[in-house]
Amino acid sequence: MKPLAPWLATAACAFAQDGWSLASGDAKWLLDIRPSIETVVWFSDDPAPALLETDDSVFLDPRLRLEADLSYDSRFLLHGTLRADRGFDPGSDEDGDLRLDEILLRWQACDDQRLNIQIGRFPTVFGAWQAGHDFYDDPFLLPPLPYSQIIGVQTRDPAAMAPAAIAARDNGTAPSVSSLAKENWASAIWGPAYGTGAAVLGATERFDYAFEVKNAGLSSHPDSWTGNGFGDPSFAARLGYRPDAAWAFGLSAAQGPWLEDDVAGIDRGDHPQSTLGFDARWAHRDVVLTGELIMTEFDTPAADDLRTVSCFVGGRWKLAPGFWLATRFGWTLADDATDPAGNPVEWQPDVWRAELAAGWRVTSSLLVKAAYAYTHTDDRHDAGEHLLGTGFGWRF
Repeated sequence: MKPLAPWLATAACAFAQDGWSLASGDAKWLLDIRPSIETVVWFSDDPAPALLETDDSVFLDPRLRLEADLSYDSRFLLHGTLRADRGFDPGSDEDGDLRLDEILLRWQACDDQRLNIQIGRFPTVFGAWQAGHDFYDDPFLLPPLPYSQIIGVQTRDPAAMAPAAIAARDNGTAPSVSSLAKENWASAIWGPAYGTGAAVLGATERFDYAFEVKNAGLSSHPDSWTGNGFGDPSFAARLGYRPDAAWAFGLSAAQGPWLEDDVAGIDRGDHPQSTLGFDARWAHRDVVLTGELIMTEFDTPAADDLRTVSCFVGGRWKLAPGFWLATRFGWTLADDATDPAGNPVEWQPDVWRAELAAGWRVTSSLLVKAAYAYTHTDDRHDAGEHLLGTGFGWRF
């Protein structure tokens, strides 16, 4: 490997639409740096729906982002994404947070994309949404419902999953999940699930595949993506098929612990979350339709297996150059648990969410977005339903 000083001395510097690029004289080394600003103003009910953690009816969520790619000989890639904001989920750290959300080293083993190996911190390979979850690629401001909605699985205190505790929430003698601290409860999948680990992935003309082993499961909170070790690893895989230019399908599976830590008498590795997913995409001219079906099961110490079925369908329509509209609908259904007397009780209320969004790419660097989400929960307690966000992104 060449020392950095000679490489920088012979590098050519150029300004690109999405950042700056540096290339060595022999073109083997390439550095691409992409800074950006993304700011969203949220107008919300109290408590806020989705994964927002704020009690304010109006919440400013600015974010500074720096992405960098360093490649060598088109075979090795070092990628990093640094973010400064008010928490990975808006409001989870109102005083400010600086994080290295992504850092990975990838090796392309062949002349084409048939085999790649990577290590580091990166989005899960499960499902299809995470491949386009970037602010500039996703037409919406929220992740889809299965990736951004608290469900009745307490990830830090298994006692909250005991039949008596579930029955108390169901009959209204204890606060419902929607009114409790979100940092203690699970989402079926927590956003892009930036766990740390290794992956093997590749693609051919019709097929693509990926397999990963990580330190945190799909439902794990962001603080587990860096805080957990590999004593109880999580596994995920996806197989994709593209029969033609219009259609794409994917089948995913994952298994890993849902408890954040071991507790007295309970080993987190003994109680996995098992998840299956199916995704589909259809594109024709100015219309793109997407959808995912996700079935997940939580093995619990006292309440047996708790299961949910979540899905979403959405579409984006390009009305004019640089301007588009989008809509999406998602819902989550759950089976019943059993109370101490053997009667069925509801451990997770049914939830559905309807969304509308619009975007305008004013220039190649400036994007303006707005989105409204209505989330309804069959809950005995009041839960926030309305969420409006409007913001912009600027790429230097």
